[in-house]
Amino acid sequence: MGRKPWIARLRQVSELAAPVVLTSATTLVLGVTDTALLGHQSTAALGVAALVLPVWICCTALVVPWGSATQILVARRHGGGDIEAVRTVASTGLSGAAAVGVTVAVAAAAAAPAIVAVTAPVSTDLREATVMLWILLCGLPFTAVTAHLRGVLAGIGDTRSGARVAVAVAVLNLMVSWLLIFGAGWGPAGSAAGSTTAVAAGTLALIPRVRRAIGLATVRNRVNRTVLHAVTGLAVPDVVFGVVGYGSDAVVTAVVARAGTVSLAAHRVMSLAVSLVWMLVFGIGVAVAVLAGQCLGAGDDRGRRAVVRAGAVLMAGASGAVALLLTALSPVVFRLVTGDAAVSATGREVVWSLPILAPVMSIGMVYAAQLRAAGNTKAVMSASVFSVVCVTLPAVWIAAAVLHWGLPGVYLAIVAGWTARAAATRRRWRAYTVVTPA
Repeated sequence: MGRKPWIARLRQVSELAAPVVLTSATTLVLGVTDTALLGHQSTAALGVAALVLPVWICCTALVVPWGSATQILVARRHGGGDIEAVRTVASTGLSGAAAVGVTVAVAAAAAAPAIVAVTAPVSTDLREATVMLWILLCGLPFTAVTAHLRGVLAGIGDTRSGARVAVAVAVLNLMVSWLLIFGAGWGPAGSAAGSTTAVAAGTLALIPRVRRAIGLATVRNRVNRTVLHAVTGLAVPDVVFGVVGYGSDAVVTAVVARAGTVSLAAHRVMSLAVSLVWMLVFGIGVAVAVLAGQCLGAGDDRGRRAVVRAGAVLMAGASGAVALLLTALSPVVFRLVTGDAAVSATGREVVWSLPILAPVMSIGMVYAAQLRAAGNTKAVMSASVFSVVCVTLPAVWIAAAVLHWGLPGVYLAIVAGWTARAAATRRRWRAYTVVTPA
């Protein structure tokens, strides 16, 4: 494995990463679809979505890491050729993901009215926002199971199955949401119902694909406590990582909301642009982590290093190109999402951050992917917590509340936070390789 030419390694990473990017785009496409539809219905509806979706994403951060943990364990076992161990991880992880999804959904549904009341600006319809969040939470168990199933497939090198289902989910969401928002007149509630229906359908479509890939024992095996402990050990740091990261997004949204509906809607539009860049960084990072994990399982350290080099080049190139393209076409792109000229103009004031964020995100992900492949999710967590708590949130507060720099100041603080995260992740990787040579 380690003697493949560099171009072959680049092709290997890109072939695995392309479907992963498409698969990870499911959540983004759902968000873009909902935002675009609601944005053309009314600015008030877009404001509701801007308030609710960060809270929803924060909830998904509590359940999706169980799928990431599955991916790490499956990749190592698949690299070592142990199919029975892969089946055990798949079976145990499925039960754990479902249980976590239901638990978080119930708890978040109970807290939804309070969350909305605390974070909403004065002009927001609290009842409409709460109902939207409740409907989205009905799909959380399906989101958890989907993350697990995708983790199993990605771990064995099959990212295409998840990509096909992702496309079907996006199309279904578009059709159902359109009918419910405009046909039935449900507004934000219709958007949430369309998303939940699509995610549930996608979960049901993935189950038979996993069974065909690794055998029928996937669901029938009894829970293995050793595997459950391993999954939990990997997932919990990622849960903390996700809660801190996405929770900070919710806090930033609440800060921006104080500036009014236009700034809140513009922040939502800009967040989608950042997500497009992050989607490429994340997707290629997943491919690097999977291939590096398989190399570690096979004892091929030379191959691992080659995968990392190829992934770094692909990641920086792809994300940078998209960031520059979005920046250049921002007047057109923003008008596609919102019909409000004021929202579009406010969003373009901070589009400069995209070309800066792309390379910074890539640097951090290169090191994070290697740490994940080695099973050291705690290091990734610590870097994230440090950057958010010590840099991003204080900088956002100073820029918005003290200096009154508005949305440009908020995005300057966001860039500073990502820079700190990349530096901290690199430092954790260097410390890890000194203690445990790669």
